[in-house]
Amino acid sequence: MHQVREHLEGVRLGEGMEEPRIRKAAPYRRISELREGEDWVKVMGMVVEKGDSEIVLDDGSGTLTVFSDEEGMFRELEVGSKVRVFGRPMLSERKEMRAEIVQRVDGLDFELYWKAMEEVKKLEEEVG
Repeated sequence: MHQVREHLEGVRLGEGMEEPRIRKAAPYRRISELREGEDWVKVMGMVVEKGDSEIVLDDGSGTLTVFSDEEGMFRELEVGSKVRVFGRPMLSERKEMRAEIVQRVDGLDFELYWKAMEEVKKLEEEVG
């Protein structure tokens, strides 16, 4: 934390604001693997439906409704766009996620990416 504070010297947080949060890396999840209680994950999928304030993603394992309070977050997306979304899953009656970051990844080969991620998971389990 000391190194972070050194870099933040001179940065004014504003009244009532807390110390900056440092988040752990968002774990990758397939939509079918999302669990209640996780507060920061990333998913990738293809936009199959698009509205003004929400999109529906499909990653081949399921669908996920992604919404945002930030106006215009989905403006540049269209049905067929490939995206990576960082956010908080909300799993009540249907699978939803509140998006904090949405990145377009149209050039990414999803099939190859998912195979690579499965290998990473296997390696992590072996190393333990």
